[in-house]
Amino acid sequence: MKRIFRRSSASAGSSAARSTGVAVLGGAIISLTLLEKIMDGLQIPIVKGSAGAALEVIKLLQAMYNNKVDCRDLLQRSTSLMVVILSSFDGKKEEDIPDHLRRAVERLTMIFHEVLQELRKIERRGTRYLVGLLYTIDNTNKLKGCTVKLDWAMQEFQVISNVDSCLKDLERHEELKAEIRKGRAILETIAAKSSANNEINLPTSVMPPEPIIFGRERFIEQAIALILKNSSARIAILGPGGIGKTSAALKIIHDARIQARFGKNCIWVPCDQATSIPLFVELIARSLDLPSSKSNDRFKEIVTALESSNELLILLLDNLETPWDIDGQQSNVAQILSRLAAIPSVSFIITMRGTQYPVPDMIQWSQPPLVPLTPLELSAGRDAFFEDCP
Repeated sequence: MKRIFRRSSASAGSSAARSTGVAVLGGAIISLTLLEKIMDGLQIPIVKGSAGAALEVIKLLQAMYNNKVDCRDLLQRSTSLMVVILSSFDGKKEEDIPDHLRRAVERLTMIFHEVLQELRKIERRGTRYLVGLLYTIDNTNKLKGCTVKLDWAMQEFQVISNVDSCLKDLERHEELKAEIRKGRAILETIAAKSSANNEINLPTSVMPPEPIIFGRERFIEQAIALILKNSSARIAILGPGGIGKTSAALKIIHDARIQARFGKNCIWVPCDQATSIPLFVELIARSLDLPSSKSNDRFKEIVTALESSNELLILLLDNLETPWDIDGQQSNVAQILSRLAAIPSVSFIITMRGTQYPVPDMIQWSQPPLVPLTPLELSAGRDAFFEDCP
């Protein structure tokens, strides 16, 4: 049987490269630290978000790499695509990016997040099952499928980028400006059709399973009580990264009393994928199972759908700090939240890094507010450790 991580005769240099945090591309060794520094220099948030997603894929592949062919192929594709992104936008500003190229970057980000989720599933299998179960054709096919997606993403992005570059060169010639306008119109049409015909399946409609957690019982009961006593609950679960905000929120959503009130209308929105405001809005729409649309006001469609329903609904806006922290976009996120808060049939829970409730002047948060999460007591931490490592 073909194994996903099969032995190869890679050189000792590859092993050294892994230990020092580098990626191998076409025989050249590229420092991940260098890639991070270049990424930090980008001035365009949407491009930085896409490069950041690529870097996450590369780092996770480094952890899984171990001189294995399937991971090596995907690692080279990911590194190549990140280098293309960085080189294409180095030194450019937000206003330099046309709409069709912006949409291409958004699709790249979606693809990287989809690949990252597949890799995380494969990585988790290594801790859940016997080692032998890692070596399955299913996992091999998934890695190859990720490689195919990145190949497609590379080709599409390079075509759009090259055409855009050619059009900019032609703009220097006054007599060809009319033809250039026609070319841009055709390019916009191609990009719009590509976006509609190559829709990425974001994993937004499936609620994660109920987690096993320890030491948060009182906090969870307080949150459930707030939701049950308010027809339109507004709950914020705050705290530092990795403290267990998402686990607590999922425990609340899966509680039998919450399920009895909202039924199938418990909606999970993974906001860590929302590296731009349009992506944030689209993630909400897809989580609500709204059909694809070419509307110029996607959020209006969301509001209309929610207001026209007579059923109670609860949204879990998980990792809201991702869209909230986009440079210059807090006011837009605040307006989205306040508009959702104005719909009587909608309750929502947010999980977010920090200790401050967002936009308290625009949203009436359920009272008394939940205190931010703090580290578990020693006994609860020990129970959680032995649950993960029996």
